[in-house]
Amino acid sequence: DHSGDEEVLNFLQSKTILGIQDHYPFWKSWNHAPWAGKPVWACNGFNNCHCHHHHILLDDNIHNDPNDGAGGIRTPIELRGRGDGEKSISGYQSLFGKEALEMHGKHLIRVPTVKPLMEEDWFIRQIEEALWNLFL
Repeated sequence: DHSGDEEVLNFLQSKTILGIQDHYPFWKSWNHAPWAGKPVWACNGFNNCHCHHHHILLDDNIHNDPNDGAGGIRTPIELRGRGDGEKSISGYQSLFGKEALEMHGKHLIRVPTVKPLMEEDWFIRQIEEALWNLFL
């Protein structure tokens, strides 16, 4: 078991669209640290990762600040020594600092409060752009 990541991923991936509420008291107790907020899995390039979808968090508390934000990026920990070119995982870890900020526009999208109300296709455009950014 990988700290429950695989179980959560299996549940999430059994759904098409899902809304998740963070546990605000926990997030606040850690001074709004991204890793303490809503988890988002980024498993690009890992064939045996249980993350088979492009996970995106759309939230108004996504900030360009590595120490303050609603989304905690979880990435696989790669096993060493397989030698067959296949990436294998031993668990998951949270990204911090610059590595986490690099996920903005790919897995984390800040939602300005009013803009999506005024532009009916705003969410669709953001999701399409995130998919495009994922492969740049």
